[in-house]
Amino acid sequence: MTEPSSPSSAAKSNGLPIAALVVGVVSIFFNPYLLVSVVAIVLGIIPLVGARRAGERTYRLIAILGIVAGAVGAVLLIVSNTISAQA
Repeated sequence: MTEPSSPSSAAKSNGLPIAALVVGVVSIFFNPYLLVSVVAIVLGIIPLVGARRAGERTYRLIAILGIVAGAVGAVLLIVSNTISAQA
């Protein structure tokens, strides 16, 4: 019997960019007090900084998309609150 090989360091860090993207998309539709947007942005920045230090490019685009989706969710919340306050 052979032992399963241990996952590489790239496979271990794939969860954060994917989580950033999922939370960023959720922040577009459900975003109480900018909390979900902030979580998405932080979850996207952490793997970007880690990948830059390690010289990896794995899942970089997904992390960036998570940051962008979180920012879009934040902007939509601010705009909708501004419009509803003026009405």
